[in-house]
Amino acid sequence: MKRETWTSRDGPVLTAIVDLADEGRVHVSPHDVAERTGFDLRTVELALAALASESPPFFQFTDCTGFGDDIRTIDNIRDVSGHARRTVGTWPTPEVLADRLVAGLQQAADNAEDEEEAGRLRRAGQAVSGLGRDVLVNVLGSALGGG
Repeated sequence: MKRETWTSRDGPVLTAIVDLADEGRVHVSPHDVAERTGFDLRTVELALAALASESPPFFQFTDCTGFGDDIRTIDNIRDVSGHARRTVGTWPTPEVLADRLVAGLQQAADNAEDEEEAGRLRRAGQAVSGLGRDVLVNVLGSALGGG
């Protein structure tokens, strides 16, 4: 039986790496991650080995794997990517932004001072929703990516 590792191991390790980077750490070690997560070093090393092969990469690192090592040894974790930040939720994804935009327009219409303004906001929300969520997600994804 396959064991799910994202919520029990890999996700918390990636979250710890992003948090440490956001706190100003330029280089993060497996020991730093173990201390932050409360995981033993072996668990952190297994998670880092799994996370290191993600494409696009979550972070840059030094591969210190030696001949005869039983698992890949990752150290000197640095340059946390936007992909890592979006994965753990510290940066928004296009999908999240699309949902927030539609909900924000609806809430603004519900709270509008007058009926004319409420009508404009509802029509704007309907127009945005009418584009189709996939189109809106693509537009927001391009905007987030600078394209």
